[in-house]
Amino acid sequence: MSESTRSVAVDPGEVELADLRAELDGIDDRLLEQVRARIEVCTRIARLKRRHSIPVMQPGRVGAVHEHARTYALDHDMSPQFLRDLYDLLIAETCRVEDLIVEDPPDPI
Repeated sequence: MSESTRSVAVDPGEVELADLRAELDGIDDRLLEQVRARIEVCTRIARLKRRHSIPVMQPGRVGAVHEHARTYALDHDMSPQFLRDLYDLLIAETCRVEDLIVEDPPDPI
């Protein structure tokens, strides 16, 4: 048998791992797109807050978001602290983006 016709043994574990990694990559792509979409909605909220002189930080809303994440975590056997930490990051970035928009002078009418 020549080298070109020899079949290469494929490890089934490696194939399965590659499939799972591809699935994870797809999930990550969707997750990143949802984070981008969330920030885009927050920019619209920031423009509304700027137009109506509403403070960027809304502690009641932050609490509601955290409570929703905590309930979701408990309902789905996830760590409430993990989701709290994740939302702390999302909220911090949202506030940063909103601050930039609110501090920017409004467009002339």
